[in-house]
Amino acid sequence: MLTIIQMEFLKLKRSNIFSLSIIGAIIPAFLMFIAVTAFGEEETFEAFFTNINMYMSALFAVLLFAIIISYLFGREYNEHTLKTMLTIPISKGKFLISKYAMFLIWIVILTLVTSLSTVILGFIAGLDGFTLKLFITSFGQLLFANFLLFMAFSPFVFISLFITNMVPAMIGGASLGLINIMIYGQNWAPFIPWVSPYLIASGEIVEYSVSIIASYIIILATFLIGLAVSYIYFTKTDVSI
Repeated sequence: MLTIIQMEFLKLKRSNIFSLSIIGAIIPAFLMFIAVTAFGEEETFEAFFTNINMYMSALFAVLLFAIIISYLFGREYNEHTLKTMLTIPISKGKFLISKYAMFLIWIVILTLVTSLSTVILGFIAGLDGFTLKLFITSFGQLLFANFLLFMAFSPFVFISLFITNMVPAMIGGASLGLINIMIYGQNWAPFIPWVSPYLIASGEIVEYSVSIIASYIIILATFLIGLAVSYIYFTKTDVSI
């Protein structure tokens, strides 16, 4: 399984998707930087981190994750390399889990990029109140939110295996991001597995009259259902030559 992950990193060196995802991870911090400098909005580092984490988790990460999943799981079909990959001594199940692991590693990298870009642009903007504790706390919150999103995006793996074209993934990710914005702040937002990750990680979920356990159960159920469906479909479907 480690060999497959190493192979995925080698593929990324020859692809523009990884570079584009890095740019996408920087965009929330860049947009907030423009808001602070161009429009004269006064903010501290704490508010800067909070706003960027919210936009990243609720909007940009949703679009990025949909594209990344489509790339990781669909490219083997589009480039007709899956039949070659399956000739190595590894089961379909382990191959699929390796893809999940690569997706999670990719998320960690993007989370770190977002947090570091927040610090850099915050200093350029001349914000006050930066501390190492604040950085660690904000990074931990964003990483936790993105990890929960990783679980919530499990059904999208099945969709990417079934519809290997990246265009539907881009449209679906953009649509889901807009839906998240509309749902955010509604009483039933904690029950939506693509909105609740930020509410849980940021602590805002305490403002809702909903048990946090219910949100965890929904996210876990979404992950298990998506994992089971994608595993069954991938392992039971023959690869066309």
